[in-house]
This record gives sequence, C-alpha cells and structure tokens, in this order.
Amino acid sequence: MDKLLDALLAQNILRGLNLLTIIGFVLMGIGLSQSRRGRTRVPAAFTLMTVGTICVIAGMYFGRPAS
Repeated sequence: MDKLLDALLAQNILRGLNLLTIIGFVLMGIGLSQSRRGRTRVPAAFTLMTVGTICVIAGMYFGRPAS
C-alpha cells in the first residue's frame, strides 16, 4: 500500500506533477469537453470538474516539491 501511495502522491512524473494531479487535469478536461458537446448533463460535468479540481489540489498539497 505504501508503494501505491508513493506512486500517487510523491513521485514527480511530468515536470513536477504527480499521478493524482494528472488524473485531476484529465477529469476536468473530460467534464469540460463532455459538457460542451452536450453528451452529458450539467450536474455530471460539474461533478467531474469538481472531482478533478479536488484531485489537483490534493496532488499539489501531498506531493513533494519539484527539484
């Protein structure tokens, strides 16, 4: 379990972003694009963007600073 948490929260994958932050940006992008295309209703898109934002904030809070 510690290795999974280390991979999600502590490893810098792409220019200082950890996996949790990247997942958050992907969720926000999916929510925004689905909302614009009209494939999902507003509450579902809002929920995806909210969860994505929470993931980004958690990833920045728990992650190590980029060196």
